[in-house]
Amino acid sequence: MMEMTSGHADHGPHVAPAARAARRITWLQPQSQEERRRTVQWTCACRATVYQMIAGGGQMHIARVDRRGRFETHRMSHRDAELLWQDLLFGRAI
Repeated sequence: MMEMTSGHADHGPHVAPAARAARRITWLQPQSQEERRRTVQWTCACRATVYQMIAGGGQMHIARVDRRGRFETHRMSHRDAELLWQDLLFGRAI
């Protein structure tokens, strides 16, 4: 798995362009938020769409923020979220 820093001051990695065969992520309206949550990783805020990997309540999810609003994936295990995050960063998921 690729090692990376979590970023600082809205600076993080850029998402690669989506591959033609990229799997589609189901984006949902934001769910009730965990009492304690932490943004673990994020992409660079210089792009129109910013992604965040968020941990809370023993699970993780990925958020997408763009001009249309905020959307989230379903909650999943840390391992599944990390795999999805890698797929998103490398253009294998959109």
